[in-house]
Amino acid sequence: MRSPRIRVVLGSPEDTSADIVVRAGARASAEGRVVTVDAPRWQRPGASGEHLLAGAYRDAVAAANARGARTMVLPAILARGPWPLEEVTRIALTVLKSTPTTLQEVVIAAGTPAMVERWAEALVREPTY
Repeated sequence: MRSPRIRVVLGSPEDTSADIVVRAGARASAEGRVVTVDAPRWQRPGASGEHLLAGAYRDAVAAANARGARTMVLPAILARGPWPLEEVTRIALTVLKSTPTTLQEVVIAAGTPAMVERWAEALVREPTY
């Protein structure tokens, strides 16, 4: 199975066209095309938060698969708190590119031009699976 195309845009997830819109929250829920994923809070380095963050991205993909979605939009950081962006992009891209899915495209919605640039750099650095 091919991994979905991943691109980054400037804007909010709710304002971006997609079959499913994912938000970060304190508990999981679903309303129409919007799914809230239980997103972890940042923890000090080495405190095993990486597997929780990876789980949030897997939950987003699972929600898309359950709906047979072909497109999904995510916030630039699917976590709560000041998570280091380098960790977020590495974990997100690993999960999004390696998890079997119905998705053909994943859009990362970033709130600032600086965040778009950081994600674009991560996409260029990330190896193709």
